[in-house]
Amino acid sequence: MDGLCCERYMEEEGMTIENTPKLLSFMQMWMMSGGMVLSTMESVAVDGRSIELPAIPGRDFKGELEKLSGLLNQIVSRIE
Repeated sequence: MDGLCCERYMEEEGMTIENTPKLLSFMQMWMMSGGMVLSTMESVAVDGRSIELPAIPGRDFKGELEKLSGLLNQIVSRIE
């Protein structure tokens, strides 16, 4: 029963880099490369031309980017 109590408490408490290793990992990746990724994305967006992505077996770049977009919006909306 104690495990359930602690698990519920952790779900109700806000996510921080101290209590959520996945958030810490995400923040470390963003701190190392986020500025470069953002700058590159801005350049591609401003260009305005259509984008042709190479086909790589087992990968769906457009699907991955759509999922990334949705997840990023979800995460950003939760930042206090």
